[in-house]
Order: sequence, then C-alpha cells, then structure tokens
Amino acid sequence: MGNLSGIIEIGQLDKLIDILSATKTTDATGGQVETWTETYSDVWCHVEYTSMSNEGMRGEEQQIVAYNVTRFTVRDLFTINETMRLSFEGNEYDIKSISKLGRSRFAVIEAEKRDNETS
Repeated sequence: MGNLSGIIEIGQLDKLIDILSATKTTDATGGQVETWTETYSDVWCHVEYTSMSNEGMRGEEQQIVAYNVTRFTVRDLFTINETMRLSFEGNEYDIKSISKLGRSRFAVIEAEKRDNETS
C-alpha cells in the first residue's frame, strides 16, 4: 500500500468487490457439484497490483509457475478466510493470505487471479 504504518483512509476504499463462498450440492446423478455464491456483495476496497511475482506449485503436473498477487484492502470482515474467493471487474481471485492492519480495523487480502479454464 505504500503506507508502512498500516493506516488507510476510508476514501481510498474506492472499488467494489464481492466475496464468494463455495457450496456443495448433489447433482441429478448423485455427484457433488461445487458452486460459488456471494457471501458479501459490494464490499468497498482499495486495490493494489504488485509488480513482483511469487513462485509456487500449481496443477497436477506440479510445475513451478510465476503468478502476480493483487492486494485488496477492506474493512475487516472477521468471517473471511482463505477458502473464499473474490470477484472483481468480472474476474475471480483465489485468496492466498489475509493480514490485519490498524488494530484489526482493516484486512489486507492477497489474491491470485484465476484462469478462466480453472474457474
């Protein structure tokens, strides 16, 4: 965020995201189907795109790949966790980590944009 003290002004929360949770249901053949539904809609946030890449293992081939992390700063939602996803500007993001700022007034969510093929 550029502000090392961890303080953010409310006016910097100028973008809207939705926070999604997975729900498992049974389909007509008895199989499990995972769908993503909004847990929180229209959450104001500050978005920061990082210029660095992280490396990690992804996919069945266990390849080492680079991916960019986007930081979303929101007012703290105590029930948000890493099993959830974010929806922002028509794209979905997997939550990689959540940290607290300003005596837990804010949460900084680091997330990776999902490929359309893996949604």
